[in-house]
Amino acid sequence: MIIVLMLITLVILLILGVPAFFSMAFSTLIFFSLERGIMNIPFEMIAQKSVYGLNHFALLAVPLFLLVGRVMNESGTTERLFDFAKALVGHLRGGLAHVNVVASVIFAGMSGSAVADAAGLGQIEIRAMRKAKYDLDFSCAVTAASSLIGPIIPPSVPIILYAILAGVSVNSLLIAGIIPGIVLALSLMVYIAYVARKRNYPVDAKASLKRIGISFKKAFLPLLAPVGLVGGIVSGVFTATEAGAVVALYAILLSVVVYRTISLKKLYNIFKHVMYDSGIVMIILAIANVYSYILTKEKLPVTIANLILSISDSYLAVMFMMIVFLLFMGCFMSALVTITIATPVLVPIVIEAGGDPLHFGIVMLLALMVGELTPPFGMVLFAIMKVSGISFDRLVKAVFPFLIPVIAVIILAVIFPEMVTFLPNLIMRN
Repeated sequence: MIIVLMLITLVILLILGVPAFFSMAFSTLIFFSLERGIMNIPFEMIAQKSVYGLNHFALLAVPLFLLVGRVMNESGTTERLFDFAKALVGHLRGGLAHVNVVASVIFAGMSGSAVADAAGLGQIEIRAMRKAKYDLDFSCAVTAASSLIGPIIPPSVPIILYAILAGVSVNSLLIAGIIPGIVLALSLMVYIAYVARKRNYPVDAKASLKRIGISFKKAFLPLLAPVGLVGGIVSGVFTATEAGAVVALYAILLSVVVYRTISLKKLYNIFKHVMYDSGIVMIILAIANVYSYILTKEKLPVTIANLILSISDSYLAVMFMMIVFLLFMGCFMSALVTITIATPVLVPIVIEAGGDPLHFGIVMLLALMVGELTPPFGMVLFAIMKVSGISFDRLVKAVFPFLIPVIAVIILAVIFPEMVTFLPNLIMRN
């Protein structure tokens, strides 16, 4: 009964808009107050569990990945990447919409954030599409949907958090996101091709080899960042953390020394922003570890697992029930918060049903990305509104059809687990 009251308190506080850390901390104090008495709250144990939750070497990758994304975003690199993507696929019908997706795939290897993609690259994409006479609604919807690729393809902060909470290899999970991220991009491009043909969007001239070569030359050095990061992890030369450090240093040297688009003063401000963003992630993870301890101690995951398995012991049925739950949660909480709260509860259920936590991690992230495009708290929606000036209701209406290819990819990932596990298994065997 006490655990139920704690969870109800958490949900109410989150709905009221109280920050995630304070919501979890207050509901935790409610639990211990009712269980042990207000004068016997185990503050020493809470402190120990919080610190233990941050005692992971892999967490060093979080500020490093955030640093890479912010440096690349503020250095003007996004325009070079967009021009290169335009040279590759700009000749297709509805070309700039396809360019939008391809650019997001490339930028995903740097930012690892849907909101960063929407706010940084999105501004360039929407401006280019509007200049080419694409309507505002479609331009914004494509940009919003393509930004979801960011957290799926490495680097990805949500993947690191899930890997730590679920006890899964960070390297394996980062690699596991590559194929689903590419499949998501292809599914969006298929839908764009259908809409472009239906609306008779323009077809631009195919870029010459010389034009492709020039744009590639300009984008070559920035492209080495995601290639180095993913290549280092895949080859086993780097751990995820070491890859983050190497690529962060490379991004800084590229922006400050080579391109000279970021001054030392601006770099200092970037460091401040990254420290702030990293602090938010760390403090949420710290209290989430205490929350996880309480849930495990009260055997809530076991109770929920028994309830779900009593309905059906089919792995597919269990997965789809959890996806519905995650889609609902994603409407009201950010992906990071949902991962920290739900992972300790859902992973034991996956294991009990005979599933693979690594496979479930990517499926979970894909499902939570839908929440970034749905009201009332879809953060990508607000980022697109800020850079485009479109109204909330218009944007939601325009984005809704793009959820079809996204949900189709989620279903494919559930039905065909090899889509997620193939690369990690291949690389681990070698």
